[in-house]
Amino acid sequence: MMRPTALTGVDEAGRGPLAGPVVAAAVILPATGTLAGLNDS
Repeated sequence: MMRPTALTGVDEAGRGPLAGPVVAAAVILPATGTLAGLNDS
């Protein structure tokens, strides 16, 4: 089994196109190490 080389996260906020705008964001980070100041909400 291969080890992952990257972690991907996607999030969205909004009520959908029928009720208003939606904002989506994605990020790809290296699977090794940590980033200072990065916390899970």
